[in-house]
Formats: sequence, C-alpha cells, structure tokens
Amino acid sequence: MALLFTLPAIIAFLMFKYYPMLQAIYMSFFDYKVAAPPGEFVALENYAHALRDPLNAQVWGNNIILFAWGLTLGFWVPVVQAMLLNEMRRAKTFFRVAYLLPSIVPAVASAVIWRWIFNPDWGLLNSILVRLGLPTLGWLNDPAMSKFSLALPAILGGGLGIFIYLSALQSVPDHLYEAAEMDGATVLQKIRYITVPGIKPIIAIQFILALSGAFQVFDNVYIMTQGGPADSTRVIALNIYYYAFERVQMGYAAAMSVLLFIVTFILVAVQLRISGGEAQ
Repeated sequence: MALLFTLPAIIAFLMFKYYPMLQAIYMSFFDYKVAAPPGEFVALENYAHALRDPLNAQVWGNNIILFAWGLTLGFWVPVVQAMLLNEMRRAKTFFRVAYLLPSIVPAVASAVIWRWIFNPDWGLLNSILVRLGLPTLGWLNDPAMSKFSLALPAILGGGLGIFIYLSALQSVPDHLYEAAEMDGATVLQKIRYITVPGIKPIIAIQFILALSGAFQVFDNVYIMTQGGPADSTRVIALNIYYYAFERVQMGYAAAMSVLLFIVTFILVAVQLRISGGEAQ
C-alpha cells in the first residue's frame, strides 16, 4: 500500500527529474542540433571547452562572490529574528505573520521591485542618499557594486527560514537556560553555549541549502541585471541559459550543467560529511 501511494511521486520524479538529467548527460557528448538531433559526436570536447573558457572562470567566481555576500549579509538574519521572536511575550503572532507575508510574493515580482529600488536615476535608495546629502551610487549599474546589490535584499530576512529556526529554538530545553541564569551567565554566554549548540544541526542544514542554491541562482539575476554590467553578475545558470537558448549550443550548455551538478554534489556531500561528523 505504501508503494502504491508513493508510485505517482516516483513516476513524476523519473519523468521530470531523472530523465532530463540523463538526457543532459547524453546531449553533452554531442554538438547537439535541435533540428536534426543528436548532431555530431564530439566526446569530451564540450567539457574541455567549458574548462578552458576564461568566461566560465569569471562566471564561477561571480557565483562564489555572491554566495559570500549572501552569507555575510543575509544568512545570519533569520537566526537573529527567530531569537527575538522566541523571546517575545506579546504580539508574537503579529510579527510571525509580518515575517511570513513577504515570502508569499513571487520571486519575480520581488526582483522587479528591487530593480526599481536600485535604479540610479529615480530609485528609492538613491533618493534617500540625496536627502541625506550623500552622493548617489550606481548599485546594479556599477560592476564594483552589482554583486553586493544583488545580495543586499537578503539583509531584510523574513521568510520560512525564521520559522525553521524558531521551531529549533523552542526545542532547546528551558532548564538549561534556568541553570545558566543561576550560574550568572550573561545573555551572550547563553547564546554561545546553549542556543547556538542547540540549533547547530538546523544551521548546518540551512547552510547546505544556501550552498546548493547559491550555484543555481537565476531568476533574481535574470530580472535585475541579465548578467551585466560587463558580465559582473553573469552566473552559471544564466550562462547555461545564454548558450542553450540564445546561441543554441545545446551540447555545450548541457556539458556546463553537468559540471555544475558534479561540483554542487561534491560540495554538498562534503558539507554533509562534516556536519555528520560534528553531530557524532
């Protein structure tokens, strides 16, 4: 009976997950022609081209920098917000709803809003800087600031991450805090020695999700910058899209997607191994 009920999901995964993955691997060995598939067999030439292309090195670097900015600006924010929510005794329901509502907004709509906020001529951020008597900034139009600007919205936090951390915080035994208070522990000491160790497995899981998501980011970049200016925000997924659907080099794009899968798989596997060892 269990197999019967899970069979539709298994079929869906085979059709829409694993079959496209296998098809991409197959296509990566060809100079794939959409009009007359599969085209000329080129063996590993697509992979060799992807590894020696200097643009790909820049693209991977863009993803790494975006991930670093995301960790610096946004990864810790839901943790702090969840801690503050956990300490509230009044209006807790109101703030839970307030933090959850933004996650209902479609990602594309949110990206369009932020693109207008970052507009160097009439955007909200530069309007605030002008009122403060400060010089305006290029934001998304400045290659030196574009990656920082893409990661900046994460500093607002919110979303489902808060509730994941909040559930973890509520599972930490209260008697540990009571014992720490009796021993004269400060707030920072309680956070360091009780709170953080108590939610460490959840932080590790969220980090793994952030790591895998950082190498697959597409929608925000496509809507806000389309990889510009001067390829400063061209990320891996956008590069794959460009070669697949604009230059119609399906085989080369498939090879880059396979390399992306391999790198992401290795990074996540290493992080899981480290997290598992620390848990033991």
